[in-house]
Amino acid sequence: MKEILQQVIDTRPDGVHVEARFHQRKKIEVRADKGKLQRAIVDDFAGIGIRVLYSGAWGFASTSKIDKASIFETFNDAFAAAKNLAPSMKEKIELAPIKPISGTFKSLGKDPLANHSIEERVKLVTDIDKKVLNADEKIKGSLIFLREYHNHRIVMNSDGSNVEVFDSKPDIYVQAVAHEAGKIMPYMDARGMCGGWEIFKISPPDKMIKTAVNTAIKLLDAPLAKGGKHTVVMDPKVVGIISHEAIGHTVESDFVMSGSAAKGKIGKKVASEHVTMVDSGEQDYASGWLPVDDAGVEAKKTVIIEKGVMKSYLHSRFTAHHFGVEPTGSERAFEYNDEPLIRMRNTYLEPGDFKREELFENIKFGYYLVSPGGGQADSSAEFMFSMPETYEIKNGEIGSLVKNVTVTGNAFEVLQSVDAVANDWRLEMGNGHCGKWQPAKVDGGGGTTRAIALVSGSVGGK
Repeated sequence: MKEILQQVIDTRPDGVHVEARFHQRKKIEVRADKGKLQRAIVDDFAGIGIRVLYSGAWGFASTSKIDKASIFETFNDAFAAAKNLAPSMKEKIELAPIKPISGTFKSLGKDPLANHSIEERVKLVTDIDKKVLNADEKIKGSLIFLREYHNHRIVMNSDGSNVEVFDSKPDIYVQAVAHEAGKIMPYMDARGMCGGWEIFKISPPDKMIKTAVNTAIKLLDAPLAKGGKHTVVMDPKVVGIISHEAIGHTVESDFVMSGSAAKGKIGKKVASEHVTMVDSGEQDYASGWLPVDDAGVEAKKTVIIEKGVMKSYLHSRFTAHHFGVEPTGSERAFEYNDEPLIRMRNTYLEPGDFKREELFENIKFGYYLVSPGGGQADSSAEFMFSMPETYEIKNGEIGSLVKNVTVTGNAFEVLQSVDAVANDWRLEMGNGHCGKWQPAKVDGGGGTTRAIALVSGSVGGK
């Protein structure tokens, strides 16, 4: 395959830049709920995506046919698209220079997923489902979902990058639904990573079952949260979701060029001195592991905010040229027929100097935000997230579980209020996908963090 892609690159016309990408993905999904196996699939597919830059315009084409003739035809289609688009380009695309990268990179875990059969996966999922349903008489519903991506990518470009990447990324979701006296409360525990079957040692199924079941039952009788601005202590999962959704998207430089809240903020203080925020593909166990991006650029560690001061956006080669900086290796495509976009990888706060327990001291009343749920954020950095697992903090101690908690605000204002970050650094939001016109596997986290945020609960809650 490399030989054919190299031939495409070597025979390109003068003045043409080529990025050629092979991607094979094997996807496995197993799902059970309410005592029944609902889904067990294995989908193995592959294809070629080729992007061509000619006269300041990109052209992109893809094919699932991986013979030589089809690949060259795909190149011709991408070249034709670029030639047709070029006359209408108001700003001609130019690329920042890069140092070519070559080699083979792997993150398949200590116990590769390929060593385990589909039968073993089905048994695991159905056993978890049964255990959830039999855990307590109040549990009336369940949902267990195992999803895996097995990836093999070849990325080459006309600057000389030539890499091969192998990785696997499993996710496991365990949900319990509690019913009592007309009340229904679900709770889901989930884990995702880059690696292998060791995900079930890091997050043992029995522990996930216990967390999901016990939390769902406790939520049935949990009081509502008090609304208002409160001191909040955020678990690394919550730190990760705010870093990613509410800050990270604003610093993706295509959004910056469209006027996001981060525009014009380089060199300016945007957070407290306790905040250093990073986006990196370096952690080989994290869902956003990415040694080389899909444009053939080394996926460098990028410091977005350093001690409260904004230092960098996330860049493609085009936006790096536009801003006069180096590319950050942030162009990603989900599958072979997707064109690379500027995306995050693993977005987190660097650990601080505090011990976790110190963050709760001297809080007369506040909330401990443990697990985020659904929500949204926009390019203004305004966000709203539900927090299915939240506890009161009273007189420095973690108290009762509360329900129906929503946290809202402006992410930069929340970061400006940060007065402590603990040294218990973790990446813990690897399950699921980021959505930006196409999915992407990402991760996020940091140290446990203390800040001020607007908590919504019952009106006049007690």
